[in-house]
Amino acid sequence: MPEREPLWHLAEDATVGIGSTPGTDEGAAPASRGLWGSGFFVAPGWVLTCAHVLVDGSGRRRPGAGDGQADVGLYVDGRVLPGRLAYCMPMPRRSVPRSGGAGDRETFASAVEGIVPDLALIALLEPVERERCVWLTDRPPGEFARDDGGGIIGRFAPAARDGGPCDAERLTCGHGSTKSTRIKFGLSVDMRPGTSGGPLVDLERGEVVGVVKARFREGGSGLAVAVSALRGLTPEAHLEGAPDLGDEPYHELMRQHDAWHWRRQHPEHSDGEPTWIDVQRELPRRRGTWDVLDRLDALHRLAGVPGPAAPAVVRQLARDALGRSLGHTVAPVSWRDGHGMLHGFGGRDDLAVHLRYLSLVAGWITAHAGGPEAAGAARELYEAVMQRGQALGAKERAGLGSLRPRPRAVLLEFDHAPPPAYLDEGEVETRQYTWSLFKGYDDGRWELAVPPPVEGRPFERARGEALDALAEVLAAADAARPVEDPVPLEVALPGVEFAATVADWEIREDPRPSSPRSPMGIDRPVVLRDIERRGQALDRDSAAALTERWQERWRGLVGAPRLLPLRSAAAPAPLRRPDLLRAPHGSVPVLCQQVAEGPGHDAVQRAVGLGYPVALWRADGHRIADGCGTRCTAFHDGVEGLLDRGGDAVRTLPGRLWRLRSEQTDAWVRGVVLFYDSPDHPLPQAAGRPLEPPGARPDRKQP
Repeated sequence: MPEREPLWHLAEDATVGIGSTPGTDEGAAPASRGLWGSGFFVAPGWVLTCAHVLVDGSGRRRPGAGDGQADVGLYVDGRVLPGRLAYCMPMPRRSVPRSGGAGDRETFASAVEGIVPDLALIALLEPVERERCVWLTDRPPGEFARDDGGGIIGRFAPAARDGGPCDAERLTCGHGSTKSTRIKFGLSVDMRPGTSGGPLVDLERGEVVGVVKARFREGGSGLAVAVSALRGLTPEAHLEGAPDLGDEPYHELMRQHDAWHWRRQHPEHSDGEPTWIDVQRELPRRRGTWDVLDRLDALHRLAGVPGPAAPAVVRQLARDALGRSLGHTVAPVSWRDGHGMLHGFGGRDDLAVHLRYLSLVAGWITAHAGGPEAAGAARELYEAVMQRGQALGAKERAGLGSLRPRPRAVLLEFDHAPPPAYLDEGEVETRQYTWSLFKGYDDGRWELAVPPPVEGRPFERARGEALDALAEVLAAADAARPVEDPVPLEVALPGVEFAATVADWEIREDPRPSSPRSPMGIDRPVVLRDIERRGQALDRDSAAALTERWQERWRGLVGAPRLLPLRSAAAPAPLRRPDLLRAPHGSVPVLCQQVAEGPGHDAVQRAVGLGYPVALWRADGHRIADGCGTRCTAFHDGVEGLLDRGGDAVRTLPGRLWRLRSEQTDAWVRGVVLFYDSPDHPLPQAAGRPLEPPGARPDRKQP
């Protein structure tokens, strides 16, 4: 059919011959020379084929296949490019079992049928002049639409040609049966040797559904491995010394595949030639409300979010989106696989079904995948769903639900306010503060929960007002979290107030006015942050330099095998600038001196100015002149035990200190201030907030 010709061309263009590179098969048997089989590009620089292609007909491994040498030849555009076998399922063996074949099958074909799953990935070691890549289906194995609904592509070299260019073979086929990841197809003519490893194409949908595996001797049928078998690709299949795809090779391969096709369709990257998406849009297949461009965008977005915890999660979300059970036997291991499970089930409701699935994925990531990057990706996916969902009817729009992420933290911040425009007679000018309450989320958003007062007030008055309002905000945030995981409280103060014992501030235990009060640090993690790091009072260059030092120190803490308490080399004197500059990454300043004023205050401000994100000190620290005592020894011993952890030590520090406070078994934690200012979650910017200088008031005397 004419509409299939562009599809044949795309599949043929991405199919390569696989064989020896020139000069590496000298001395090998004639059957081992030249082309061994076929393969096809599934991502830039990655060729998929069958594992048995790397084993010759006598059961011996091909020369160089799997021995760490770059002597797998990829026949592309009339050239032979070097490749390296990188992944194999199973590994090439010196011999293939040759017994037990049925009488009507070739001996080798019978043996090959027993190799499961029979897939291999070859990494191209030199770039091709022009990238190409097939479109891999995301569907589980299924049936072709009709008897001639499938096609296979193979590469073979004519008998008179030894090396160099290879010709392509096209064959149409029909579907016979599917069992797990095996597809049996019917043929009207026999396949030539060398077709193994080539693509099996669904000509109705315009996608590659399998890898050609073997032919039967009578020539009327053949076997293919469904591309869903790639879901079993793990690091264990990797060959040492070859290029790799990281800790999750299947996810990374599919990410590169979907990113390439998305980029190829983008107008900025178009070369004027038709793409797989262009061809799919023109095929006379069943059209639904979820079209190929929707799918392209969805798979691109799903490739950019954290993967699921287990196949059961994917299956459950797909089932919830559809509203019924799914009986597929091949376990889905990625969000892409779950998307493929919905093909053909939605009917006229395709759009609503797929959008529900994407919305559920965004919600799952928000609830289970930590970190601002993951939360941000989930939010972007959700916003895309909401935008596309405008095309749904009223009932279907309501069925998409909403993304309600649980708060990561509640922020109580105190900032300097302009001084009063006038003072009453005898009134002494004091520092003025305004306060605000925010709820923060993992994607970096801050939601204003209680706006700041218009006028400033002295610190103690501002603190009292803020604590009265805090109970209700904390209760609402806690409602979205498990009881054993209360929302942390972050208190942002200017440096002049760092002596405040924020964890000991008392608030109502619930929003009722008659509720008892208790220290905040008993009920939840409480940390101190520096509001001056927001950079409002700094010029651009100074703020950028401070941020760079801050982020560098944070990366050092996250990557450190152990957190190191940093004390002055000349105790009881406080930390000096050279001490802080020379300290290795992973260091946490620890002070037992008072920080309200004097050298201890200077040491704390110095550490913050040099970018330290984490520090601990005693709010009731001693004066330098008094020297250290037994309380200091208990404090330093306790802090050393708190910090002496590997791995996630810095990220779990607020929670671990909270548990010590709540148990009230260690006296040294009383009055301890944890300064914990992560650049992963910078404070909300002050620009545009409703703070104005006070105006004239009738109850005050005009100056």
